[in-house]
Amino acid sequence: MNKRFAPLYATLGLFILTVITFFTLNGRVFPNLELMPVIWVYIVTDVGLFVTLIWGLFTKDPVVKIYTILATIGLIIPLSIWIFLLLLANGISEA
Repeated sequence: MNKRFAPLYATLGLFILTVITFFTLNGRVFPNLELMPVIWVYIVTDVGLFVTLIWGLFTKDPVVKIYTILATIGLIIPLSIWIFLLLLANGISEA
């Protein structure tokens, strides 16, 4: 494994983690699951993507830098919107 591609590997791993949690942490797999643990898992994943973005910005290789920036921003924005919608749904259901 080449160390210069490490930010890209981390981004890919976090993307796979996000897809797995999206399809497994739902009401069909876990019928009595509350929203807050799911929200915290997504927040931790989002923070991991932000750390990967910062890591990619300090990479010397310009190709890795560009792909890391594009991939992490392309994943952070929809995941942040999803977290906001889950927080909104949690707020509505608690009221």
